[in-house]
Amino acid sequence: MNLLKSFASENQRIAVLVKIICFFWLITKLWSYKTWIADRVYPVVAPFEILQEVPPSLHLIFFGLSLVILFLIIVFKLNRSLLIVLFILEIVSCSLDSVRWHPWEFMYLCFTLTVILNFSKPKTVFLLLHLFLVATFFYSGLHKLNRNFLDYFWRDHILTAFFGLSNEVILKYKLFFVGLLIPVTEIFLAFLLFFGKSKKKTSYILIALHVGILILLGPFGLNYNSIVWIWNLAMIAILFLLYQKDDITFDKTIISSQLPWMILWFIMPIYSFFGRYYQYFSFNLYSAKGTQLYICTKKSNKDLTTFDDKSFTSFCNGKVGIALQNWAMAELKSASSPELEIQQKAGQILLKKYGCENISVFLYNVDKQSMTKLSCSADH
Repeated sequence: MNLLKSFASENQRIAVLVKIICFFWLITKLWSYKTWIADRVYPVVAPFEILQEVPPSLHLIFFGLSLVILFLIIVFKLNRSLLIVLFILEIVSCSLDSVRWHPWEFMYLCFTLTVILNFSKPKTVFLLLHLFLVATFFYSGLHKLNRNFLDYFWRDHILTAFFGLSNEVILKYKLFFVGLLIPVTEIFLAFLLFFGKSKKKTSYILIALHVGILILLGPFGLNYNSIVWIWNLAMIAILFLLYQKDDITFDKTIISSQLPWMILWFIMPIYSFFGRYYQYFSFNLYSAKGTQLYICTKKSNKDLTTFDDKSFTSFCNGKVGIALQNWAMAELKSASSPELEIQQKAGQILLKKYGCENISVFLYNVDKQSMTKLSCSADH
């Protein structure tokens, strides 16, 4: 039996897409539950000082309510009111802690809002989700066109850690710049998805790409960033369901009525290349760009020593060394934000909590390859 017969109508296809996305959204939130609560060691980094004082119970309530709403959307008939409640809950929850703003959260929120605003216009929803995917692959590739991606992700993670190749082999066979094929392929597929006649065929190539990412990052590969495994499964499902009928067409009338989305997805990301727009809203995925935060702490800080990264012991002169990124992966099951402002604020919160005499915090600018020690201000 053809799978598409079970959701032949456009409205049924939208309902299935929403339920599939909410299913993976639910799994993501459960897997990374500490990202969504405040009862943890990793610092809560609110965008505004007043929100920093929100009690942990409220974080937990918003998290619990989101789980309930997601479950109801999955189980029952598609309901616009439930989607509105979910959208509001997620926006409020993300507003309480910057670490919650991840690429998949941005994607799910955008899709939810497109359905809310175009509940009786399935063709508009299909086209907007299609354009979101085009922007995702295009800017994801564009962000990877940098030396840091080749150094840290291509050479260190793929060639060395995954394939086990030595530097001698990499140099001998000139494999270093072969890594540029990854971003070039992403950009090419984005253009093919946008201009190509058969989006269905292109979707199969993109599905294969995500299967490859799962093999690379999954438990039988690098076993890294487990939250992304779920997102890649979601992307595979979305690509399959969205393009199976191969009936998405570029409609100027629809586009002209949806200019805010076009600005958000295609114009605003340009500013991220100049440090003037949020990286995770710009489809910056595994580009190895941004700022990293490192912590040196006394062994007496027992809650921090759990996240000891032995590779930083020498840098910390024998003290416990911690990379915030690895700490986030271990405790939250999600990455830390690459934004300089958020990294600085996280460092200041840690200095205030543990005392400048007990820990030192350093910011590393990956692009400039420079290390800066955060100073202890008087209020710390």
